Amino acid sequence: MNYFSPKSVKRIAFLIPAIVIVFTYCTKSKEFSEDYDIDWPVPVVSKLSTVKDTIGKTLVITGEKFEKLTKVTIGNPETEANILLSSANSITVRIPRQVSAGPVTVYTNYKQKGVSAEAFTPVYLDVTVTAWPNRITRGQAFVIRGTNMDMVTEVEVDGNKVAIAPTAASPSDQLTVSTQGLVLPDQVTIKVTKARAGINNAISPAITVENPSAFFIPEPPIVIFDFENGVNPFVANGSNPPTTAGLNLSGASKARDANYLTVTKTAAANWQDMGSATYNNVVNLTTYHKPHITFLVNTRGKDGYFQVEFLQGGTTWGLHFKGGNSSFDYNLKTNGWTWVSVELKTDNLEKWSGSGTSFDPKGSIDRISLGFKLGNGGGDYELNVDQVMITDGAQKPVFKGWDFEDNINPYSGSAVNGLNQSGIVTKSGDKYLTVGLANAANWNWTGDMSKSGPIDLSNVANAYINFWVNTNGKKGFFQFETTQANVKWGGNLDANDYFVETNGWKLYSLRLADIAWSKWGGTGTATSLDVKGILDYLKIGFSTGNVSGPYEVNIDDVYISDGPMF
Repeated sequence: MNYFSPKSVKRIAFLIPAIVIVFTYCTKSKEFSEDYDIDWPVPVVSKLSTVKDTIGKTLVITGEKFEKLTKVTIGNPETEANILLSSANSITVRIPRQVSAGPVTVYTNYKQKGVSAEAFTPVYLDVTVTAWPNRITRGQAFVIRGTNMDMVTEVEVDGNKVAIAPTAASPSDQLTVSTQGLVLPDQVTIKVTKARAGINNAISPAITVENPSAFFIPEPPIVIFDFENGVNPFVANGSNPPTTAGLNLSGASKARDANYLTVTKTAAANWQDMGSATYNNVVNLTTYHKPHITFLVNTRGKDGYFQVEFLQGGTTWGLHFKGGNSSFDYNLKTNGWTWVSVELKTDNLEKWSGSGTSFDPKGSIDRISLGFKLGNGGGDYELNVDQVMITDGAQKPVFKGWDFEDNINPYSGSAVNGLNQSGIVTKSGDKYLTVGLANAANWNWTGDMSKSGPIDLSNVANAYINFWVNTNGKKGFFQFETTQANVKWGGNLDANDYFVETNGWKLYSLRLADIAWSKWGGTGTATSLDVKGILDYLKIGFSTGNVSGPYEVNIDDVYISDGPMF
């Protein structure tokens, strides 16, 4: 047994106060820049280039000791301004769009600040509405388009006041308005009632209101695998003979963009586990209306299959592609790229493990795995897959206009035209159509392409026309034409500016009921296009619209679908 000696006791008695002093000092140490003898530089604001100016313009702040400035704010409450230029005695900032009146404050990385003696007063911009929604859906949000829409602070929908709280992230060209909790009749008028400045075109015409069961605006798709990162996500199961997997291995044409995944195996056995590809990010379905698993598949006439596993709240749900949820029977055999969409709901899924009683289509999915097995079939296995997504609704094409993969140019007219003439990278497959003019005059119908019908829309719930467009940095435009019951109808790609301009491929999905169809001729008496009727043909007329000068349209994958395509 060890005992303390008197000398040990004295040493301990001496050490205790020292430890207490050190501990006390440590626990009372101040934040950086506080209670130190160092003379941290304090910035001084002496002058503003102006005390009143328009949002979006620049403001020059003059002073001293600006070397270590890290932040500038304007107004009360403070709104951070973007720093454009800075020096030891001057700093230039962009006046934020969402800013209030008040002093200008500058901050250093030493937590020192300087405040202007003068208050700055922002000048706001007038709102101009350029496009009202053609229709809105009860309980869902709608969009008003225009300029300076982030200046709006209140909207009335059929007399119901809806407060708008714009932020720095609010887009200036559109305003999203919620109808949640509003009781609306079948037609409403929308008014922009309050804004930070003036309001132009503040009152809408009468707008149709629909029930959500008839129509919804889908959420953007969540891409699970598109393989454009160049990474092969397949993990083999070590079966013998081995499974081969990689990007673009089969020789099939491209589906969308550059890459797709190929999985092959010779002499595959039924239900043999070949391997998997797993997506480990959480997928939130809270705002989705009808979530679907959607993908492109091509087995090039061979047998190929995979099943999908969803992990939700500790329960594993499995999806097979079979009669009842698709046109397949445990085999995804196709002779070309084919879209597949299956709704994610309990009736279409099997519980593989866990204690959950039903799949929640409004919940979150913790993990998604594709399990590659032969399913029904025999012999050699091949499966090419691309664009695996969670979509809000089915990818459901009902009429194919043109995809140009037959290498036939359907355009007839006077413009420069041909397949793949612009030199841009293809978006879908290997072909697209180019129509262009070096120096176009506006409203010149250069020519067209036409696909004969009949196009029966009687069983299509919500008909859309979809296409990919790339104007290659120039401006382009075209119009739609059809006849129905002896009336010729025409519509526009864009009814606001009568031109579009893109620097890459852009997908357009236009609801037929929302296109501003005009009566172009005929002997019929109908006053509007019946979007549930029969179209005699579909024609795209390459009119120059409001384009004067270089005109170019590259177009691909023209389809009519039930719901928008993704």
